[in-house]
Amino acid sequence: DAEGRDRSGAGAVIRGTGWQTASLALAIPGLLVAGYLTYSHYDTGALVCTIGDCKTVQNSPYAEIAGIPISILGMGMYLAVIGLGFLRRTRPAWASTATMAAFALVLSGAVYAAYLTYLEIAVIEAICQWCVTSAVLTLGILVAEGVLLWRFLGAGESEIA
Repeated sequence: DAEGRDRSGAGAVIRGTGWQTASLALAIPGLLVAGYLTYSHYDTGALVCTIGDCKTVQNSPYAEIAGIPISILGMGMYLAVIGLGFLRRTRPAWASTATMAAFALVLSGAVYAAYLTYLEIAVIEAICQWCVTSAVLTLGILVAEGVLLWRFLGAGESEIA
């Protein structure tokens, strides 16, 4: 149609490269933060925290799942968002699928980040500035991917810039 959406669902063109760029621009620092948290998980002397008590959070039993640092899950999410973003840009026929997958992935990441933030506040009683940074970046990506999904589904008839 005139707004750049293929209503048949196959090969949908999603306008809004600004939102695509925002998603990518937030995923890259998210990957760096998650990578830093993973590195500092194994080298606790590398952890620098100017606000809060990152060491308490990093040493809590909630910092791992089955012995694997949860920051590795974050790295996987951010890498997947970056990969899906490039897929969306280079393979327009896959744009709708990539957008739905990115939104679903980041929605689950945002819900998990909210749970972890709850644990920091209510259970661990310590806040990690890097964890909060990752949660905020995830929320920003969720907004960007949500707008892109909204446009793809055709619900955003007025242009959302």
